[in-house]
Amino acid sequence: MCEPALGSGAFAIEAVRQLAAEYLTRRQDEVGERIDPEEYPKELQKVKAYLALHNVYGVDLNSTAVELAEISLWLDTMMEGLQAPWFGLHLRRGNSLIGARHAIYPRFVVEKKRGWLKAVPNDLSLSDIPGDVSEGRDGAASGGIHHFLLPAEGWGSAINAKEAKELAPEELQKLKQWRKQVLVQPTKAQVDTLVGLGRRVEVLWQLVWRRLSIAESEIRRSIAVWGADDLPVGGAVTREQIEQSLADPNGAYRRLRRVMDAWCALWFWPLTEETAPPSFDEWIETLQQLLGRVGNVRKQPLGQLSLASAANWKDLGIAEESDLGFAMVSDVAKVLDEHPWLAAAERVAAQQGFFHWELDFAPVFSRGGFDLQVGNPPWVRPRSDVEALLAEGDPWWQLKSKSTAREDAAHRRLALDAPGVATLVREANGEVAATAAFLGSEVVYPATAGLAPDLYRSFMSQTWDHAKSTGSVGLIHPETHFTDEKAGPLRSATYRRLRRHWQFINELSLFEVHNLVSYGVHVYGFAREVVSFLQATSLYHPDTVERSLEHDGSGVEPGLKDDAGKWDLRPHASRIQVIDQSALSIWHAILESDAVPVGQSRMVYTVNRATAAVLSRVAEAPRIGAIGLQLSIGWNETIDRSKGRFDAEWGVPESWDSVILQGPHLYVSTPFYKQPNPTMRNNKDWTPVDLEALAVDAIPVTQYRPCGDATMYGSAYGRWTNNGGTVSPRSAYRIAWRTRAANTGERTLIPALIPPGTAHVHRVSSIGGPEVNSRILAVVLGVLSSLVSDFLVRAVPKSDILMSTVERLPMVATSGPVSDRIAEQVARLNCLTKAYSEFWEDVSGNSWDMGVPYFLAHQRRVAQNEIDALVAYALGVPLEDLLTIYRTQFPVLRGYDGDEYLYDSRGRPVPVEIRQNWTKSGKPTSEKEFPVDARTSMHPTSGTAYTYDLPFVNCDREEELRIAYEATASNYPKSL
Repeated sequence: MCEPALGSGAFAIEAVRQLAAEYLTRRQDEVGERIDPEEYPKELQKVKAYLALHNVYGVDLNSTAVELAEISLWLDTMMEGLQAPWFGLHLRRGNSLIGARHAIYPRFVVEKKRGWLKAVPNDLSLSDIPGDVSEGRDGAASGGIHHFLLPAEGWGSAINAKEAKELAPEELQKLKQWRKQVLVQPTKAQVDTLVGLGRRVEVLWQLVWRRLSIAESEIRRSIAVWGADDLPVGGAVTREQIEQSLADPNGAYRRLRRVMDAWCALWFWPLTEETAPPSFDEWIETLQQLLGRVGNVRKQPLGQLSLASAANWKDLGIAEESDLGFAMVSDVAKVLDEHPWLAAAERVAAQQGFFHWELDFAPVFSRGGFDLQVGNPPWVRPRSDVEALLAEGDPWWQLKSKSTAREDAAHRRLALDAPGVATLVREANGEVAATAAFLGSEVVYPATAGLAPDLYRSFMSQTWDHAKSTGSVGLIHPETHFTDEKAGPLRSATYRRLRRHWQFINELSLFEVHNLVSYGVHVYGFAREVVSFLQATSLYHPDTVERSLEHDGSGVEPGLKDDAGKWDLRPHASRIQVIDQSALSIWHAILESDAVPVGQSRMVYTVNRATAAVLSRVAEAPRIGAIGLQLSIGWNETIDRSKGRFDAEWGVPESWDSVILQGPHLYVSTPFYKQPNPTMRNNKDWTPVDLEALAVDAIPVTQYRPCGDATMYGSAYGRWTNNGGTVSPRSAYRIAWRTRAANTGERTLIPALIPPGTAHVHRVSSIGGPEVNSRILAVVLGVLSSLVSDFLVRAVPKSDILMSTVERLPMVATSGPVSDRIAEQVARLNCLTKAYSEFWEDVSGNSWDMGVPYFLAHQRRVAQNEIDALVAYALGVPLEDLLTIYRTQFPVLRGYDGDEYLYDSRGRPVPVEIRQNWTKSGKPTSEKEFPVDARTSMHPTSGTAYTYDLPFVNCDREEELRIAYEATASNYPKSL
């Protein structure tokens, strides 16, 4: 068993506990005997100790973590009479994801013009190595060229570091020039040499395998495991002898490892390294000195030099010494002296801790791989936090909130002038660039080709490769690959390997990450031809899924929260869903185009079978994408600001042409939702807008203002196509929505209408088109603002709501009485000022005045509920399914409806402070018990004082939806 991201070894320890208990349970059943209860703890401890000492493997980059894991594992399994353990062969310090592997290129690939640089090498199993050694065969890889013998396209990846051009321009050019010189097509003679080196690699690998196999057998302890007789015991070779042999720089193990380390180090070659990296000729020469020359040993086949019969440590030493002598290898100290670049590579390798799994754990892979892999790999992407690095020279970078581009530039210069900071930034960015290049390489990690590097995805791919054909993998990791549009091939590979998928949300803080972080327990096996796995989503505690697997299916189906407003931990058989080809087909119909294979469909997360049934109802509906809307992504808040397109400045713009909207400005069908406070401290420093006091010519308060020439500002914003020409997106009304997705918040899809002239940052997206009329745009906005659409978006949770997500949402008919009513209600909710007058006139055919918009909160609520009912009805979603969606998928909204959303008799929302005082006073219903002064409050943005009239009431959204739906069905009986 293996924990590939070892940490303190928590998963390995728990695996040992469970496997030990399971062994004793099964073994007792097999032999028909029972262990005396008083003796059971002692027997259990023996099994745990045996497994921990002989069967547990793990790797971690942090050497202290490895030491802690050793101590923890021993403390949990120690038993009377057993000497202190040695885990040195099994628990290793290293970077699990960066290393070389047993993979080759056929000669013809290398003979093509630099063909190997983009080609994926053939991974060759080590399972034949025992037979190859015993029969004296060269091995399946002989005749090929191992991938780590050839220059890689990722060598010198520090050239991609963000800060390289500014901070190390000369070094950058030198490294680029070296890459051009080393990434060349080998000559025929060089290919011949590389093929010979491949044969030498195989010989050394056989030697390493034999040495590690003997070492593992000799470190085995004598432990009397109950029910297991004749377990092998070692002892003929001491720990000191093993450590000395594996540390010998001139031995086969260290020679082969040094070559692999050097290959990896050239990916991470520092920009500031004074020693020049090797030319291609020097690279090959160094390999020959380290590995030997195959021509010198052909007359002395290794099998005849006694490796096949080297059954003990001493004989193996003779065989290894004989082979290296005939191969005419050079003394490593001499090689280091002759090739200074190799010493520099070793310094890089020591820092980065490259790990070569099939070399260091060769005996495991000769048996086919690991039976069990478990763990919680890192949930991070290789990204450089430049501001954190700059803070080492100027703490302002950690203390600042909103700042201007000019302030950033001044403090950047100040930080980089501090001693050592420029070097720190260069080196840190170089390491990140190299890590990203390695993990993103289609040659190294073909399963994640074309995707942004992410450590957890690399661990997924790696554990699949390291598993025995009958092995299992259990990992806790994020799930962005299930909803990432670009991750289709990885998703397909995942579906075929999945056996169990339990998706969790961290609301109970089981992990020390944000409470909204979503992750899953994933159990993988070998890749099957037919997809079939069990799934449960929106879980908060593992106990829920365990009990759901045993539930009889009775009772109300659970949702995200229970009726008490707490996270729903109730078990239910409906939580467990079988995902097979038919389920994938439904997902595909909802989310994908015909160009996407069904097996690559993005995942839909449904908490129970009732919500899953809604998916099949809307699967065949037309899609919004068929309308032909165009996208505007707006200003990039970082890049365009640094270019001087706009800067931070709070205030009311002089016109809509100067408005730059951000996400908090908008809410569902509410273009005036919040405004930033003058302090502009953070993204929560905003205050709600008073819609009742909204002026006829109101313009939203913003915290950004355009800079420079207005014409340049407009032309840089982007263009839409129009009858063979182009127009600015800012010339039209658009549907805008918050791009960032709050998947478990009150609402996830938050769209509103914005008028011509408006710009926005990239945290807001907008759609429209010069050829799309206002009425159709209003119907689209109605669909997007509905609960059904919001449910479909949060059923495929991801960090951003992209245009592709919106285009795949179902669309109602754009003509007919239902769509007419949707368009009218949408227009009344959004057309709040005269800037929207033209839109209203296009939709309704009437002129706009201040009597058109819905300003009162309750009035707006009723209209939005009607839109929810109209859209559900038009899409064929039954009333009870709509209510189930609301009840189970929108727990925050439901909770607010039952408590915080309190209305007075005029339909105004009661402010928090009045609501709290009213509650403390026992919720009085008469003005005598709750006088005027206790019911009066000044709105923070408008300064208007409002008196809130009793009685105060919470509204029942389920009843409101029911009334609206039944009215719709009555008014439009043939609209479907």
